[in-house]
Amino acid sequence: MRYIDRKRLQLPDGWLDRAAIATKHVSNGGDPSDHAGVWRELKDGLADLFNDKCWYCEVPITRSDNAVDHFRPKGRVSDAALEHIGYRWLAFEQSNFRYACTFCNSRRKDVEGGTAGGKGDRFPLLDESQRVYTFGSVAEERPILLDPCEVGDWRLLGCKKENGKPCAVGNEIEQCTRAESSIEIYHLHHEPTCKLRHTAAVQLLSDIEEAKGLFTAAESDAAHSPAFKNAAARILKAIHVDSPFSGEMRFLLGGERDLNHPWVQELLET
Repeated sequence: MRYIDRKRLQLPDGWLDRAAIATKHVSNGGDPSDHAGVWRELKDGLADLFNDKCWYCEVPITRSDNAVDHFRPKGRVSDAALEHIGYRWLAFEQSNFRYACTFCNSRRKDVEGGTAGGKGDRFPLLDESQRVYTFGSVAEERPILLDPCEVGDWRLLGCKKENGKPCAVGNEIEQCTRAESSIEIYHLHHEPTCKLRHTAAVQLLSDIEEAKGLFTAAESDAAHSPAFKNAAARILKAIHVDSPFSGEMRFLLGGERDLNHPWVQELLET
């Protein structure tokens, strides 16, 4: 996961007017799905903000397989203490849209991998008493789910070197709760996804090992400098926001900081 600046989204001509009409329809008791075309208009624009990757798991998938996810569900909310018919008033609010793959967005069970997940109608809060049930501000709600549109949330997710499985970063209880819940609900531990993530991690760690050796060698023989720069460029590409699993790759690179290799920190700051 990485931070997504949704303010960069460019809206089609007349979209705000269409969204306002749809919102009025819902406020009068209408079904948000009657105007589903309004949020679907933004699908390609949302995809462009993150190089066609799912905003939750960073897996690139064709746009036909991805969907506009409503961060706060527009329909039933299964985590609510009382019956909740959804944040219907936010159904056409662009700040509530996220771009998600099928496995993160829809409930699925991976029988072979022994996992289940997918956001569906899930939206747990840290304090359920702050849940909003009717039209109004949700500013006081504190979501458990990590949000790619919140600046620091993505940094709470890491990746295990051994198998590519996602993990919580740090030991603070609330942060771990949010990360672990997000891993389960977004199905970030989906086995095929972990295999892809592990492949990327193995390549990254190999490049880091090579770069460290070349950097040390270049200190005494400048002839090794071009090869070091090539290895560093591969690492930089792996942690670039457009690359698959860039958040987890940055996490792994951060674990390789070394006073003898200041270039690691330099790449992280690039």
